Amino acid sequence: MKIKSKIQWGVTWLAMGMLKRSLKYRISGEGAGWLQHIPVKNVSIFNRVDFIVEQCRDKNVLHIGFTDHPFTRQRVNDGILLHLQVKPVTKLLLGLDNSSEALAEYCKATGDDNVILGDITDHYPLQVLTFHPELILLSEVLEHLANPAKAVDILYNSFSNGTSVLVTVPNYTGLDSLASSLNKTEGIHPDHHWYFSPYTLCKLFDDKRFQLQQLHFGMFYLQHTVINTVLKQYPFNGDCIMAIFSITKNETI
Repeated sequence: MKIKSKIQWGVTWLAMGMLKRSLKYRISGEGAGWLQHIPVKNVSIFNRVDFIVEQCRDKNVLHIGFTDHPFTRQRVNDGILLHLQVKPVTKLLLGLDNSSEALAEYCKATGDDNVILGDITDHYPLQVLTFHPELILLSEVLEHLANPAKAVDILYNSFSNGTSVLVTVPNYTGLDSLASSLNKTEGIHPDHHWYFSPYTLCKLFDDKRFQLQQLHFGMFYLQHTVINTVLKQYPFNGDCIMAIFSITKNETI
């Protein structure tokens, strides 16, 4: 299996190189005027879980949509629920989810009742606001919302200046999307409303209200899985976009 995987990645590397060269004319001349460059330096690609865990370390973290409904029980049993992977490294961790069924299932399976029912497209419960998170983890949530802009507005109005927001969303140029398009189909979760790019994500978290601290790409790998050489060469084709924003407000004394 390892040999087969290496061969497949080798073929992918050759194909990506050929595709890059053959399509370069599409981004030259008039096409170059539409190019948008990421407004931060040192863009890289990481294992998504490893990156999130490290960013949450030693912080008070609010984790939105943490149950991964309807896969809560399966993720808990398999030991891969992100909330449980983040929990050991945080100072305090509070879970927020809009599914009462999934919350009950999580609490029963783990014995952890530091969770709250709430809808981020409506308002944040008082218990969440008084928690005063240092970091809000918003991972693989926005693409499920019919109106993500409304959720971002409510988030901005609810939390204080300097609060960090770690966002991850599916990448519109991920390898799975590329493979699907070349085969005249589309690879997408049926519950998703949106694709995202670095540019459109930064439009959603606009620079008048949020400051972009970091932006990278990630792979949906199990924890501690190493990123291979091919992906490191083509980070913009990772599975997801991972960005850290800071809420900025002109607070008066």
